[in-house]
Amino acid sequence: MKFEVASNMMLQHLQLIARVIASRSTLPILESVLFELEGDKLRLTAADMANRMSTELTVNNIGGENGTFAVPERILLEPLKELPDQPIAFEVNTDSKAAQIAYSNGHYTFVVQDASTYPQAAALSQDAITSVLPAESLMSGLSATLFATSQDERRPIMTGVYMDFFEDKLVFVGSDGQILVKQEDANVRSSQRSAFCLPRKACLLLRSVLPKLEGNVQLTYDNNYLHIELGDYTLTARLLEGRYPNYNSVIPTSNPYEVKVDRLQLLSGAKRVAIFSNPATSMLRMEFTPDGIRLSANDIDFSVAAEEHVAADCPADMNMRIGFKSDVFQTILQGMSSDEVIITLADQTRAGLILPAENEPGISLCNLLLPMKLIGE
Repeated sequence: MKFEVASNMMLQHLQLIARVIASRSTLPILESVLFELEGDKLRLTAADMANRMSTELTVNNIGGENGTFAVPERILLEPLKELPDQPIAFEVNTDSKAAQIAYSNGHYTFVVQDASTYPQAAALSQDAITSVLPAESLMSGLSATLFATSQDERRPIMTGVYMDFFEDKLVFVGSDGQILVKQEDANVRSSQRSAFCLPRKACLLLRSVLPKLEGNVQLTYDNNYLHIELGDYTLTARLLEGRYPNYNSVIPTSNPYEVKVDRLQLLSGAKRVAIFSNPATSMLRMEFTPDGIRLSANDIDFSVAAEEHVAADCPADMNMRIGFKSDVFQTILQGMSSDEVIITLADQTRAGLILPAENEPGISLCNLLLPMKLIGE
């Protein structure tokens, strides 16, 4: 079996799908990339125990012979990174497992593995649901919510992004119990009510491919797996099991105080002041008065403190102090595109909402953040 392909094209496709491969796997074959050659089409597949990503590219099948084999990812990627863009020729003897990659002024040899031991793709059930949505909408929803997901594996369902399909909208939700982000997209419609929770790794894989796409992507899913078509790429991911909490029940609907403030001014001020916060708590204190917002932080252990005033449109009867975790607060502001944000509050013990003053057409974004306890108050 012999075929030629451009080295840069091969490298680009390999780099994307190789992100699926786990650093340590209970199945050694999953440390390899599966090659499937049929005519002038070469299909590359990488997988772990929960995800499988494939891509297809056009090659020059010199001998006209078809075949399959697997190659350890490290043998392929590192040499290809050092090659300038040029045609390279793969020659593989599937009987002896000997292989060679030849390029303009050299070659290297290695041994391939039997492809028959590579796990098969998971099959979806007959009652699987299909949804079509713009690649831009999927990218926007994942980017807005992924940072809020939990890192605690003891509650697996909270480690992924929940996608809730309604007839008139698609809702993305990410939460770790302290922060909750919900983005509603009325530009996406669904023929039937459905929902699933997509694991963090699958979300990251999608975010690496979606910026390269235009138009729509097709999602097919059942209770266990999601299969998504991404142009030249396909991803199959095992969905998280369990029941996602009722996210709407924790979002306050009647916070009496509403503050409008310039997002970038508040963000830059929070960044400066937070440098002086205690690393153990990372608390940013915010005092709201009719004159604006006073940001403050201190670290008693090192006798350092900072304070800064930010102009804001606060209610005339507002006088409240509240504490937020500074790094999470900054991440929320950084992920928003609106020039101004609206902060709604009830008191220093209840969750606050951080909302964009202006949303993209059809988009509604809500960030919920639980406050930190202010010592002595």
